[in-house]
Amino acid sequence: MAELTIRAHALLLSAGLACLFASPLHAESPIDASTLHKDIREAVLRVPVTVQDAFGREVAGSLLVTTFKPKGVGPFPLLIISHGRSGDKRSEYARQRFESAARFFVRKGFAVAAPLRLGYGELAPLGDPENSFSCASPSYAPALAAAAQQIVAVAQAMSTQIDVDARRLVLVGQSVGGIASVAAAALRPPGLVATINFAGGHGGRPSEHRGEPCEAPQLKRLFQSYGEFNACAAAPVPTLWIYTENDMYFAPHHSREWAEAYRNGGGLVDYRLLPAIGDDGHRLFAAANDVWQPLVDEFLAQQGFKQPGTLKPPPSTDYAALKDVDALPLSSWSAQESYKKFLMAKPPRAFAIGSDGEFGYATGEDVLSRALGFCQKRKGKPCQFYAVDNNVVWRSE
Repeated sequence: MAELTIRAHALLLSAGLACLFASPLHAESPIDASTLHKDIREAVLRVPVTVQDAFGREVAGSLLVTTFKPKGVGPFPLLIISHGRSGDKRSEYARQRFESAARFFVRKGFAVAAPLRLGYGELAPLGDPENSFSCASPSYAPALAAAAQQIVAVAQAMSTQIDVDARRLVLVGQSVGGIASVAAAALRPPGLVATINFAGGHGGRPSEHRGEPCEAPQLKRLFQSYGEFNACAAAPVPTLWIYTENDMYFAPHHSREWAEAYRNGGGLVDYRLLPAIGDDGHRLFAAANDVWQPLVDEFLAQQGFKQPGTLKPPPSTDYAALKDVDALPLSSWSAQESYKKFLMAKPPRAFAIGSDGEFGYATGEDVLSRALGFCQKRKGKPCQFYAVDNNVVWRSE
């Protein structure tokens, strides 16, 4: 076995042991409660962790974790979303939310946790354990071991909540968060059911060499080692990998090779290469919800999570003409002015209203979820669609 693979295995094992001693969840961060979305029970929590960087130095801090949950008492299966990396802007990272994706997974019945890892945002001054250092000879294994350890620590901490069933765990990640989720899956945290990797990799440098990360063969060997760890289990965990033709960080020939390496190691992988998305398909997780949500819905249904998360527009009705502003069931000036703005926008677009005078509209990407979110977020009460695209869909009771 290659020296790198042996080292990666050792790093993953040591990370896994460290996770066993992660501290339990403690008090909420002082976040303005008025900014939290009530309809998806948004909360902010802290998870203390300690990891090592590539030089063996300890980096410790309390991860800022945003959580979302469905209504009800649960227990809900747990899903963790892991963010990517911008090395030159990591200190600017805000609290991670991934609201559109979180709403999708909440609709599927998951409790969702989105941590901000060590090295980013308010945690940047503590150290950067995910730094891969030299492009000519990067240290990916320790960087990803540190990220994986934090993901597993969040899962362990969330398992202490009475309405969370961490025996049904799904890991999701974008870019560095994608490969880190695959690395965390190799640690086999208790209850892991599936892993979803969106454009996963490390060392991308689109401004210098489009689609060509630093030392891609090292990443290939790492992916194979993660597949070997997965194969060691009695039942390898299924994974879904989603990449695009125009990924500015990781060209398709790399993602294909990485998926094949993972499969050769014994891992289960469903590799999907999507057509070009926007100017840079690397952003598909944040910018193409309408594209990936049906794929993920199908994949998770195969793993036993059959509750649908993808929204479909209601059928049109004859309640009123689309441009009849006076027919809107809300008579407030602000509601009618917002509806006029909705009418001026091009499809896709959606307008939602609530029984307490709440309303919200969205245009562009993921309009159904976003319109409902704008309408429901403050009071948490259900809203219904009034109009979608060029149709009124409202049904008066």
